[in-house]
Amino acid sequence: MHTLERIYPLKMDERLAADQATLDLHMQRYEFASRSLAGSRVLDMACGCGYGSALLAERHPDKQITGIDIDPEAIAYAQAHYRRPNLRYLCANAETFADSAGFDSIVSLETIEHLPDPVRLVENLARLLAQNGRIIASVPTTPTLDGNPHHLHDFSPASFARLFRRHGLRAHERFEQIQRWEFSGLFKKPKKKEARLHRSEGVGNAVLTYYRSHPFYLFRRLGSILRYGPSNRYLTCRFSAD
Repeated sequence: MHTLERIYPLKMDERLAADQATLDLHMQRYEFASRSLAGSRVLDMACGCGYGSALLAERHPDKQITGIDIDPEAIAYAQAHYRRPNLRYLCANAETFADSAGFDSIVSLETIEHLPDPVRLVENLARLLAQNGRIIASVPTTPTLDGNPHHLHDFSPASFARLFRRHGLRAHERFEQIQRWEFSGLFKKPKKKEARLHRSEGVGNAVLTYYRSHPFYLFRRLGSILRYGPSNRYLTCRFSAD
């Protein structure tokens, strides 16, 4: 029950080192976010199954954490497995969720690239932000559209920063991560009852299919490989007006 779209740590096979490495990347982002929080009201936008929201709640028992996700199954799982006294979960749309009191800190990790309109999402995050609040957000900064069908946009550090600058928010802290590619099983077509090697198994087949309909994207991928090697890069920033 962990895919390119979602990770469920309690259901992961610990023997799959590549999957564990991906989870570690996510947890490191949440650790960065935890060190960057301010105020008493915290929103985790697109919290998934809740493991990151639970980390924030455990690190900050003095703060009230709210986890939001559009997937009712993910929220139900979070409520069943990641409950904390200072943590609540709500099923809501990230682009339209409203709260009259506002939040002192908003966390939104690996969310923006999934939504049709990133500008609309960041506008809503800015509306939800209390005065002098801060947003901790992340995106991949190397190409991903060919390898992940759930991603709708690519970002560079500059285009990521522009989304927030229009609301008077700029990056004050940065956390960069590198994930080396896992090549084993990249073009494998596993049988239904066969155990997977890792969560990205078979992605190579999807990549080739993508290039058939988006041939020029291959040049973007090749440029990224020449610059960074066979790896994915991620950037997490704390944005605020101060």
